[in-house]
Amino acid sequence: MKKVKISLMALLIFFAAGILSAQEYKITTQNNKDGRLVLKDFNGSLPIEGYSGSDIVITSTSGNLTPPEKAKGLKPIYPSGSDNTGIGLDVQKNDNQIIITCLIPFTQDGEYKIKVPENMAIELSSGCERNNDILITGMKNEIDIKSCHDIKLKDVTGPLVLSTISGNIDITYSSINTTKSSSVNSISGEIDITLPVKTATDLELRTVSGAIYSDFDFSESQKNLKKIGGNEMNYSLNGGGFKFNIGTVSGNIYLRKGN
Repeated sequence: MKKVKISLMALLIFFAAGILSAQEYKITTQNNKDGRLVLKDFNGSLPIEGYSGSDIVITSTSGNLTPPEKAKGLKPIYPSGSDNTGIGLDVQKNDNQIIITCLIPFTQDGEYKIKVPENMAIELSSGCERNNDILITGMKNEIDIKSCHDIKLKDVTGPLVLSTISGNIDITYSSINTTKSSSVNSISGEIDITLPVKTATDLELRTVSGAIYSDFDFSESQKNLKKIGGNEMNYSLNGGGFKFNIGTVSGNIYLRKGN
């Protein structure tokens, strides 16, 4: 019994330490519909969640951001800015645009999670040296991503401009914003997109060494189905509408019916 009590106490201490190590930073925003959040140079997995609040809330659970004891009295120097958050980030405001740059080395994972007002636009970029897998859920505005790794979007509306070099792209729309064209491209990866079933769009589909699969009825209007060459085609889905370019060099394209 004594051993059991000791084990339970150790677990409680472990979980308490995990909670205490989490650090949070909030940024107040205004005019979220016209606002843009720019994220640069993040490392590791980066979950971003859209919600109905008005603050950008950044949480880091990394315990590696505390300076060593020998650095007491000294300030960390970064080539990309200064840490004005206490969690390894540089935050700059410019009218309705907020720019957040991750300052920590690409060998270190800051273990960040970000909650964003759902009506803000998001722009995200990271170099190929940063193993930055991106997961965005619940956003209702533009998303622009330049990455080298996996991109996963769930319950988004777009418009979307996505590009990755060696990652897969997985998108599930909740509804779709048709005011602007969208573009989704990967060089070495698969693209899997679930569209609302009644989406009216002019599709441009392209894959060099892969195939195209769909449960939409592409035979319903053969006169609009134009083969360009290889596995490339243009097609007016549900009568056509906004332009949607989907392309990959060495991967398959999966186009699925949603709700």
